[in-house]
Amino acid sequence: MRSEYNNQNANNIFSPLLVAGMAMRSLPKRPLNHLLSRIAYHIQHNHPDVLERLRPITGCQFLICPTDLPHVIRLTVGDGHLDCVIEDEFMTSADVTISGPLMSLMDMMDGTIDGDALFFSRSLSIEGNTEYVLTLRNAIDSDDINLKQEILHILGPLKTPAEMILNIGRKLQQNLSRDMTIISDAITSSISIRCDGLEQENQSLRDSLLTIEKKLTKTQQKLQSLTRKSA
Repeated sequence: MRSEYNNQNANNIFSPLLVAGMAMRSLPKRPLNHLLSRIAYHIQHNHPDVLERLRPITGCQFLICPTDLPHVIRLTVGDGHLDCVIEDEFMTSADVTISGPLMSLMDMMDGTIDGDALFFSRSLSIEGNTEYVLTLRNAIDSDDINLKQEILHILGPLKTPAEMILNIGRKLQQNLSRDMTIISDAITSSISIRCDGLEQENQSLRDSLLTIEKKLTKTQQKLQSLTRKSA
């Protein structure tokens, strides 16, 4: 189980956005927030029914924490509108916090991959009211929204090269994940064998100590018996 857990963690390290995320760290937040606002407006404008389906969770706040990006995103469901902004410092509490690679987060929200499968594979971590997450996902899924395409559409003439880079990144991620699994298996298997050997040695030492304790107990009992007789 430990080896499987390590493999999953290693696979989640790599993502198509990891290098881009490192480059984004030094960028000012204003243009990034502008891009988020455009994405939110585009989705609301093209899919107004989504807002109606989100009315039951009006006022709910989501903290979206992509593990391959240097920023945290706060999504607020307003009354007939969505607000999306980067919030890194002085974060207040939210109703739901979702963490994981950005592509996995989007795959879960648009239904490409089952959220339970991502959660149990440890690709995603969800804290808070999961009913809010289901409401948000169902609202997006019911209008057949493809978040990746919505985001790419915002890029205008950069859509095609961005999509090519994304596809290349996905292939790179798959290759790196496969290679990391092989390396991880090679490392953890030898460690596992060594740990098993140490456990056997420890068990042998415990057995020896138990035998010595029993002998000492018997010796003490004999000494006590001899002391009483001599008295």
